[in-house]
Amino acid sequence: MYRLSLLRFLLPACLLAGHAYAQQPVTQPLSFSPAIGPVLDQQEKRDYGLLPEYSIKDFQEARLLQIMTPDSALTLQVQLQDGRTVLRPYTPAELAGARSLIAARQRELAATNLQPGTAASPDSVGRRYRVTLRSGSAFDGELTDRQPQRLQFLTKDLGVVQVERANIERLEELTSEVARRPANWHNIGNGNRLFFAPTARNLRQGEGSLQDISLYFVGANYGFTDNFSMGVMFSAIPTVPLQDQFLALTPKFSAKISEKWHAGAGLLYLRIPDFEYGNNSFGVGLAYGLATYGSADDNFTVGLGYGFSGSGILSTPVLQVGGQKRISRRVSLISENYLIANSKTGMGGLYGAKINWRRTSLGLGAFYALAYNNNDDNYNDYGPRVFSSYIVPVYYDFTFRFGKGSK
Repeated sequence: MYRLSLLRFLLPACLLAGHAYAQQPVTQPLSFSPAIGPVLDQQEKRDYGLLPEYSIKDFQEARLLQIMTPDSALTLQVQLQDGRTVLRPYTPAELAGARSLIAARQRELAATNLQPGTAASPDSVGRRYRVTLRSGSAFDGELTDRQPQRLQFLTKDLGVVQVERANIERLEELTSEVARRPANWHNIGNGNRLFFAPTARNLRQGEGSLQDISLYFVGANYGFTDNFSMGVMFSAIPTVPLQDQFLALTPKFSAKISEKWHAGAGLLYLRIPDFEYGNNSFGVGLAYGLATYGSADDNFTVGLGYGFSGSGILSTPVLQVGGQKRISRRVSLISENYLIANSKTGMGGLYGAKINWRRTSLGLGAFYALAYNNNDDNYNDYGPRVFSSYIVPVYYDFTFRFGKGSK
């Protein structure tokens, strides 16, 4: 009797369970696009800017499941770094938007000959940036969504901030160097030179400058790549014929060794008119190599060069030592020094400051020279002689920057 009662209870339960199991909907994986497999990983989320509601720090992977029912409903399954799994409905409109983002990003990559994951986009979801607006304000935040016309950031103090791309003046990844700077500091260039002397840092590709040096010399520099720039300078002395003006060419190669170190090599070629004989000129130059440590704002440079002329290469090297320190939003202190070692050792250089604006700068430099007599018969004493303009700016230049990175 007891067994019969138990059978009557279990039989309907088993039949109901079997029926429920038979009615369990069948699912199959669905890709976000052919460019992404059945699993969206962290790198693909970063590259394509998908699922902005999940931080890149929390996200592990996501799958898209299609339920094989008449309405073919979609389910998004997200695996988080803490082990949780999140399920939610995923609409056809969301899928269409995701595929549109992927296609747009692939077009960007094709235009720059990059592959996903091989290089950081200038606006990659999940990375932290310093955003400077055209209004002059700035903030730091994590990029959580990128659209053709706008970017969305998650900030510590302001929460979620959406910014139109047209209102962004500058977007910098928040490296340790950028984070140390006050947010209202503007870019003053890539630190490619001191006053006249070069550093091992180069102009960025597409970045250029126009200069007026001590009124009568005009120069221009342009970065053809991030590793090669070319400069030209010529004199514009009134009443002097064109063929008797000075002309200088300054090609420079450089390479980034690490975040702080750069190495470079270049040439200074100068055509000097021969005023004694007229309608003639001769060329002299300096071939050099140098290394620079630091950032665009604060750096130190050491270089070594050998002069040359039509008669050959000089045997005495020239040592260059210099640096700059940005002490405020507007002002940078600069020193460049040259040491010539031979039987009459001497050194000289410039020291002073630059006043910086967003696209322009004004450099003011005083001159000094230290000459050792070294028992020369032309001297009646044996100590060093110092010549200096002290704080009088005998060197001055006005620079206008243009192109990429000039804002």
